[in-house]
Amino acid sequence: MNPGAHPFTNVYSRLLFPVIISAGAVGLSIGLIIPLTSIVLEQRGVSVIAIGLNATIYSLAVLLMGPFFPSLIQRMGMLRAMIAGALLSGAFVFGLWLEESLWYWYLLRFFLGVTGGMHWVSSEAWINTLAPEHSRGRIVGAYATIWSLGIATGPVLLKIIGVDGPRPFVISGLVMGGAALPLLLVPRIDRANLRPRQYHVLQVVVMAPLASMAGFISGFLETAVLALLPVYGIRSGIETAAALIMVSVFAVGSFVWQPFVGWVVDKVSFKTVALLVAVVSIITVPLVHINRQQPLLNVVLLFFWGGSVGAYYTLGMINVGQVFKGADVTAASSMFVMAYTFGMVVGPIMGSTSMHFAGPVGLLAVMGVVPIFFIPLVLRTN
Repeated sequence: MNPGAHPFTNVYSRLLFPVIISAGAVGLSIGLIIPLTSIVLEQRGVSVIAIGLNATIYSLAVLLMGPFFPSLIQRMGMLRAMIAGALLSGAFVFGLWLEESLWYWYLLRFFLGVTGGMHWVSSEAWINTLAPEHSRGRIVGAYATIWSLGIATGPVLLKIIGVDGPRPFVISGLVMGGAALPLLLVPRIDRANLRPRQYHVLQVVVMAPLASMAGFISGFLETAVLALLPVYGIRSGIETAAALIMVSVFAVGSFVWQPFVGWVVDKVSFKTVALLVAVVSIITVPLVHINRQQPLLNVVLLFFWGGSVGAYYTLGMINVGQVFKGADVTAASSMFVMAYTFGMVVGPIMGSTSMHFAGPVGLLAVMGVVPIFFIPLVLRTN
């Protein structure tokens, strides 16, 4: 294939496009089910701690099962693992409506983490295995954008369909299960049994420390900011509506930047882009705090902050494809997803603890310090 050619042409479009669309459908379902389950539990009078645990169980399942995903996918093959993950996840979403028991929900949320994680790891491994080197950045950027767009669209769709009755669960389950349909379009001859070799997770971390750190930082910052930035705004004297707008601008920047970052990586050195992302993600944090009472300027700063934070995921996924080749990408993708989910678990805990002891500024202090650890790893890359 000509290095100057468009990344989605001929055989690559048939191999990659269906997987990207499938990932977007899974993201949309997740964007529906996360706020839906929280709202329904709140309406039932469940405690905030229990609601938070329900939201965390998905990530914990991915984290606990991460070391086993490569061997499971080795037996099934990537494509079959994606299809099975989507169909089983759809069934578990349907199942949430059948029983109101909190422990039953916890169990299904754990199973959702297992099957959803299987689709997640397999799809990222497939993308990185088959993406041509010269257009890896653009393809990974497209994948990350569609995934993020799906998650961002979920709450908007939920507002339209409502949270009452079985309808939102049925729609979310259909969307999740329907994520298997695009995968059926992958040509039969190309349903490669891309079976990974066995790697221990710690081996992968040692072999790709930059990707591991990028995944951790991405999960850490995204989750902590989305959960706690409204609290920071309100406690800093900003009106509630404006505090929610802060989160929205951050989220928009996060997915808008990703295809641009992927495109630039294909044109410029990975090291240059990674350093720029790290610097932007660090310097925008104090500027957001200093200018918190300047709405227009803060919107610009939040957009750039969100974009730089979202870029960590794209950069980490690209680095996985740079370090690992062929079937080895599956084990690396599992590690990357585990690093991201570990960040999702740790970020809100550290952010809220810092706010408790240092006030609102404590959140931003942590958000600005964590990315610093990314820079030495970038400087060590070629």
